[in-house]
Amino acid sequence: MDQRGRPRNAVIDRRIIDAFAALVEERGFAHVTVDTVVERAGSNKPAFYRRFGSLAALVPALLASRHGTDEDIDTGSLVGDLLEVQERQRELFTDPPIARGLAGWASEADADPSLGTPFVDGYLAPRRAYTSAILGRAVARGEISAGADPDWIADLLTGPLLMRAVLPGMPCIDRRLVLRTVHAALDALAFEGGRGSIVIDDTSL
Repeated sequence: MDQRGRPRNAVIDRRIIDAFAALVEERGFAHVTVDTVVERAGSNKPAFYRRFGSLAALVPALLASRHGTDEDIDTGSLVGDLLEVQERQRELFTDPPIARGLAGWASEADADPSLGTPFVDGYLAPRRAYTSAILGRAVARGEISAGADPDWIADLLTGPLLMRAVLPGMPCIDRRLVLRTVHAALDALAFEGGRGSIVIDDTSL
């Protein structure tokens, strides 16, 4: 007899993620509960816990479902790859449920570090790993020298956007910030190629 049980229903996954996104946008992460998510999704708590285990585990699922983890980026150049990474990060950090919920989730994860594990394992680690792939291709093309620290480059790209996303009163995450962070990463990588495709105030840096 087959003991594997029924296959997981992707439609229910999608409904739970969508319900979570809508509720976070409306109320903020701190005011969302499993009960409100399953009620909005038309599901139930056993179905929720079979899939996600906790609200914290929904965060990487939401991020990946709406913004991916960058594994498809390959423009053929380091400048193009980094620019695409940052354009996607701008979309991510300005996405209403993420912008509304990130600070609340970070606060809870600070109080209980285990809540951050699903985010690190399910979302952040794959994106950081792909930064290494982007840099590896750039080395193979002769655009940069080997030996760069991909984790530092990932932090350099994400840090300024994350700061503006979670700290009140900060300027908006605009294209100028995107371009400045790409230039900063290229400087850190000692990139000496052309940068004409990334322009700030009509001046190539």
